[in-house]
Amino acid sequence: MLSSVKRILIILAILTVVVTGSVLIYSSGRTYYNNDDEIGNTTGNIINGGLFCENEGKIYFSNDMADGSLYVMNSDCSNIKKVSNDKAVYINVDENYIYYVRANNTRENQSGNFLMFYNTGVFRINQNGSNLKAITGNPGAYLTLKGNNIYFQRYDVGVGLYLYKYQIDGSLERLLLKDAVIPSTIKDTSLYYVGYAKDHNINSLDLESFTTHPVFTGSYAYPIFMGDYIYYMNPEEDYRIYRMNSDGSNPTLLVDERCSTYNVTNTGDYLYYQVDDTKNNRISRINLETLDSETLLDGNYKQIHVTDSYVFFKDFDNTNTYIMPANGAPDVSIFSPLNPDSKQ
Repeated sequence: MLSSVKRILIILAILTVVVTGSVLIYSSGRTYYNNDDEIGNTTGNIINGGLFCENEGKIYFSNDMADGSLYVMNSDCSNIKKVSNDKAVYINVDENYIYYVRANNTRENQSGNFLMFYNTGVFRINQNGSNLKAITGNPGAYLTLKGNNIYFQRYDVGVGLYLYKYQIDGSLERLLLKDAVIPSTIKDTSLYYVGYAKDHNINSLDLESFTTHPVFTGSYAYPIFMGDYIYYMNPEEDYRIYRMNSDGSNPTLLVDERCSTYNVTNTGDYLYYQVDDTKNNRISRINLETLDSETLLDGNYKQIHVTDSYVFFKDFDNTNTYIMPANGAPDVSIFSPLNPDSKQ
């Protein structure tokens, strides 16, 4: 009797191991898909390098204190942990995965022993740092996730930068535009972008017919579509910053100085911008209700990123990364994610 029970227990144990192993193997190779309206990061963050990305109470970021390695922390900047040793830029996140451009070739401490192909590319990784998957080994830029597709500039030797689309499992590669354009936003079946080689219009690419047409003709750069407005820089006016209604009406000058970059908070309350006129360089912000502006720091700064609660930006020479509340008092401090359990 005991030997029969023992055999049954052994068989059950074996079956448990087999079933568990089968489930793990199936899960590791399976791609979990998104709703069609899933957005991987904000347009403003992507045009600033995609170094910070907030999703479901977590901020995923490229940690300058660790030579750009991919890290994660809570949205209050506590519980800082490493996800991957890869230097990650253009970070996008959905419910299951992190997507990023590998930029190990730009590391300060790179050994130079690896081929550039190995040091670059577009990748997907589980949020716990497991199951790294290469989408392409080609260098990329301006990676943008919408629904179950990623859009980005892909570099090919002898060709240059073209706009491509892939499904999030790495399949269904498609060349969209033979132009180095930035995917500004995707709405329904249309991708909006500013022309680069032929014009500076805000154009639309129909993702079903793959035809293009101009939406707003003029001089535009780095548009951010937000609610009832479109924010943009005007190259013909020395990159001054404007806002217009979503139908193109009522263009309003917001910053009457030459700027190098900008971003808008998730609430739409503030616009942060870097003045770059060689005489009065500074990072400032403007209250979008009152249109009053204030200087945050004098000098040269770049790569302004926003989350729900914070704004991050960097020295032009990468010496420091700064943090401040996205809304409210302009309390700027240095962001130093050294201690894994520290809170900023």
